[in-house]
Amino acid sequence: MSKTLVAFFSASGVTAKLAKSLAQVTGADLHEIQPAEPYSSADLDWTNKKSRSSVEMNDPSY
Repeated sequence: MSKTLVAFFSASGVTAKLAKSLAQVTGADLHEIQPAEPYSSADLDWTNKKSRSSVEMNDPSY
């Protein structure tokens, strides 16, 4: 067990790929943060101000 942890959230897989590479290079443990309710493609549509991701990004309570 390492003293270093790479914790990540990746909706599309891009961040996951980078996090896995970083953990491997540094010898860190890896932990994926998963939402209680998975995101759909519509949820991730940042061009729609009413999409879940847009609402969450603009709400300081998240």
